[in-house]
Amino acid sequence: MSRLLHFPPDMYELAPDEVALFGHDPDIKRCVEHFKAAMGHDEWIKRRDITAKRFYQSLIGEQPDPTGAGKFYDGKDLFAWYLFLGEAFNDHPQNYEVVFGCRVMPVFSAVGRNIENLQKVVGYEERLNRLIFKERGQPNGGLFEFLVAAAYVREGYQVSFHPEEPGRGRTHDLDVNRSGRRFAIECKRMESGQYHENERKWMRSLWKPASDFLVRTSESFCFDLTFKVEIDTIPKRFLFDLASDFVAKKIDNQIIHGDLAYGTIRRLDLSPLKAALSESSWMHPGPKYNNFLLGSYRRYESLLLAHKIRFAENPHFIDEVDQAVALRWVSGSDMAIGKKARDVMSKLVEANKQLPEDAVGIVHIGLDALGGDAVEQRRFDKIRTSVANFDTDGKPLRYVFCHYFSPEASIEEAWAIDETTSYHKASTARLPLHNLFLITPGEEPMRSGVHWDGAK
Repeated sequence: MSRLLHFPPDMYELAPDEVALFGHDPDIKRCVEHFKAAMGHDEWIKRRDITAKRFYQSLIGEQPDPTGAGKFYDGKDLFAWYLFLGEAFNDHPQNYEVVFGCRVMPVFSAVGRNIENLQKVVGYEERLNRLIFKERGQPNGGLFEFLVAAAYVREGYQVSFHPEEPGRGRTHDLDVNRSGRRFAIECKRMESGQYHENERKWMRSLWKPASDFLVRTSESFCFDLTFKVEIDTIPKRFLFDLASDFVAKKIDNQIIHGDLAYGTIRRLDLSPLKAALSESSWMHPGPKYNNFLLGSYRRYESLLLAHKIRFAENPHFIDEVDQAVALRWVSGSDMAIGKKARDVMSKLVEANKQLPEDAVGIVHIGLDALGGDAVEQRRFDKIRTSVANFDTDGKPLRYVFCHYFSPEASIEEAWAIDETTSYHKASTARLPLHNLFLITPGEEPMRSGVHWDGAK
């Protein structure tokens, strides 16, 4: 029987003398309380318990993700997972998951700053209700609409959610007007690509035989490899053969440079992590734990890890580690970069069809920039070319905004985000927005360029 069927009475609160791990973010708190009030107390208590049990049972291996992707949450209620993370950040941080949470907290913080603005939007309450209940498995689109709507309210527009029209098919999301300038707006939120998900799945299958073999040695290792070909073209025994060859040589490290991959293999020194764990438990998964274990922190981390550990009383934390076998990997082939640099064309075509013919159209597209600098530069160039050459088929689409979000859980901060906005306009009129950022507060300093170009 699972030991997690019944949570302790203080599961969702801090002890009286306990220091909050991440401090307090009032904007996130306002957003969470706003969403909880809209959901209803009893509904939230029920969905919170289900979410927490799934999270902890996944952590200790009692309920592996049936998709094989290693997710800690039920994709059928992704909104409850988001809200659980938001509440945990301030109120019970011992349950907060930093790696996924860094993608949610910037959005919640922005919504929290803009609740009064959103409440000015006609139809907001109905749209929020749909997000919480009907769209619980796909909340990213609705949250993105809230960010866009708030941006126009901040600049003095009258904003309303366009009512659904049964029998007419899908229509645009927002109607905005100010001083005679009237726009119809469609919002599209791009999710992570199927190619990216397939690549991760294939890598897990490639690594498992090698990982199982290395675990049986009772020693610790780190493979740090960049692949020069597409992941699904790598022979199934490639990583296993590398592992068995390295162990047989009884050496401490080796440089790999071949037709398929380059990088290093090394025996892993656990002493820095053991020393840290001797002083306190460490949250896992988390960038600080990885930094102690692997000796460095990486922003775009693709990591597969098997380790022999002893959980703390709260299994979200680790007390001891006896062995670790890690694969840090990068998909660096030109072909893979090109395929992951997904174009927005399909979303733009879909959005254009939903725009009316009697109002100037605007499309806002939100996408995560999580693929590394090379991928994002390639994708940026493709998007810029495609949007500039897009045929609107007679629709008065005049402005297209692409919002790139790059969240991060670093060893210094609980969460951070870089935001880049590019636009294309087919009009001599001024842009409808002065501040083009949806998440970054307007008082923050801005610079020209893109966040992945490495400029300070």
